[in-house]
Amino acid sequence: MHTFTFVTPGKVVCGAGAATDGRLAQEAALLGAKPLLVCGKSLQASGMLEKILATLPGAKVHLGVPPEPSLTDCADAQQAALGCDSIVAIGGGSVLDVAKAAALPGSIYDYFDGKLTVPDERGQALPILAAPTTAGTGSEATWVGVFTDKRGASPKKASIRGGAMLPKTVVLDAALSVSCPPHVTAYSGMDAFVQAVEAYVSRGANPFTDPLALQAAFDIAEWLPSAFRDGESLEARERMLIASYQAGMALNTARLGLVHGIAHPVGARTGAAHGLLCALLLPAVIRFNTGADLDRYSDLAIGIGAPREDLAALAETWLDDFSIPRKLSDLGLQRADLDAVIAETLVSGSTKANPRTVHESDVREVLEACW
Repeated sequence: MHTFTFVTPGKVVCGAGAATDGRLAQEAALLGAKPLLVCGKSLQASGMLEKILATLPGAKVHLGVPPEPSLTDCADAQQAALGCDSIVAIGGGSVLDVAKAAALPGSIYDYFDGKLTVPDERGQALPILAAPTTAGTGSEATWVGVFTDKRGASPKKASIRGGAMLPKTVVLDAALSVSCPPHVTAYSGMDAFVQAVEAYVSRGANPFTDPLALQAAFDIAEWLPSAFRDGESLEARERMLIASYQAGMALNTARLGLVHGIAHPVGARTGAAHGLLCALLLPAVIRFNTGADLDRYSDLAIGIGAPREDLAALAETWLDDFSIPRKLSDLGLQRADLDAVIAETLVSGSTKANPRTVHESDVREVLEACW
């Protein structure tokens, strides 16, 4: 028997050119007349921002969201949203997450500290339109935002979540992602793949999320190499955007697993790209988990066509194919950090959804395997 709540954004508009030909603007107008456009500097550098603003004459712009955003970045976006009636988020996962924070009433610090709870209803926050420029985090499909709290002596990365953070409309425009550089394509694509894998093997997997997670994993395995080699391929970019969205829908209900449980505290201490960390950790976590749920990993390996049905070995070849480091020690993680990383991993909601129960010694074993 299953017990779950399955939620998705209200509308998906898919098509190359949708961000600049008026389709995005038409959808944004249904949400409000004075939107805050949240984006990164890469959108400006690509020339797309100017084209998009030509279709959104009433928009105010909040530019320059950094990778791995902090609570300060969220607070800045909330300040920028004052006087606006909706949010248009165009960017990678960091931009989309910060845009979700900007939509919330009240201080982001109070949500992070547990003084406020994210409302369950989207009508209790500014409505959000999300248009991803990378195929990776799936943030456009989720009610989650991940941020780094830098107020203490040691930075901590954690998530806040709630129905009010779920976008009302999603625009999947492959033209927005063609300028994404190869290394970002690889990191974000591997993040999406790990999300699909973890959602499929998670304790929270269910009949709604299983087909989404499987199809996402299969399509990413097929199309990520093409998108990495030829960033101008609209077909590869669109297939990756769709797969990333499917993985996001799956994880929104099924949750994730030990890869994400470890990646967040490691990322907070090293500043390494989240997708890079997920890719690096995946082989070791698969090997740890296969004793608990071999059949589900076999489903994935067979569907993808992994040699000898060895999904972990295939994931290791991708590290080389996409020039992703294999060692956590090369990313600046210190042995002195390991105890804190392990402690934070064990209390993570992602770790609790892992198919195999995780103990302190298990986390240490995975970290050592990736050292």
